[in-house]
Amino acid sequence: MTDPLSPLQVVIVSGLSGSGKSVALHALEDAGFFCVDNLPSALVIDFVRLCEHNQAVRRVAVALDVRERWFARDRDESHAQLLNVLEALSARGASKDGAGQASSILFLVCDEEILVNRFKTTRRPHPLVAHDVAASLGEAIALEREWLMPFRERASLVIDTSGLTVHDLRRRVTTLYGERASQPLALHLLSFGFRHGVPAEADFVFDVRFLDNPFFVKELRDQTGLDPAVARFVTSQPLATRLLDHIDGLVADVLPAITAEGRASLTLAIGCTGGHHRSVALTQALALRLTARGSTPHIVHRDIAR
Repeated sequence: MTDPLSPLQVVIVSGLSGSGKSVALHALEDAGFFCVDNLPSALVIDFVRLCEHNQAVRRVAVALDVRERWFARDRDESHAQLLNVLEALSARGASKDGAGQASSILFLVCDEEILVNRFKTTRRPHPLVAHDVAASLGEAIALEREWLMPFRERASLVIDTSGLTVHDLRRRVTTLYGERASQPLALHLLSFGFRHGVPAEADFVFDVRFLDNPFFVKELRDQTGLDPAVARFVTSQPLATRLLDHIDGLVADVLPAITAEGRASLTLAIGCTGGHHRSVALTQALALRLTARGSTPHIVHRDIAR
């Protein structure tokens, strides 16, 4: 006998272009939602039905906005499709078939002046201007407000992002929807070799090529920083100890602020020439320090096998 499915939570994310929908969707994804951006409204109900029968997907978020109108022949048809979806979601939540399904709409708004400044800063065109629906940014914003009125009228929550930074918005969404908000930030430690390139995912990069290299010690050359002899050679250097002290202190200082910002993860990368000896040994040593202070770092030695 299979276990009964837990209730499905559905959040529709909508709002004006430039109001922060992408930021909100990313925050929901970090909070454990399965997120889909710009799904045509005609597919939303089928998507929800599919998720209802998948125990692994119990929280979903779908972004619907003015881009939806490209999937309809005209404005009246797009409005009709949209209203049908919103009513169907509401009906499923109240019916036996959708028992336990919680559907809500998160709608983001913003002052026109702020939106105009954001579009100028990013130098991206408004979707309605890009598709020749509106002749100017002001006209596009006005048309979009009108088109999205069904979302606004049915919204469970409206957030005005005019005075919010992206970090403020992430925190707000995480507080409202994030079951993972109480979980610690995911800390990743990565060793690498500079000859193979700096890892793009790194938030902090530390170059340890100034340390004495075990590669030039014959009996250590074919070993790695995971071997005790190499680890002792590297970590016994006074400069290595001081570097670890600095990195450890930096992590202790910035981790609370990064967590408060709403970030889901932090990656620290330590690099030497080839990624076999010094970077590996110091990454392991740093992991021991962080573990002793209550963190649970995830360790990857990217180039150790190259």
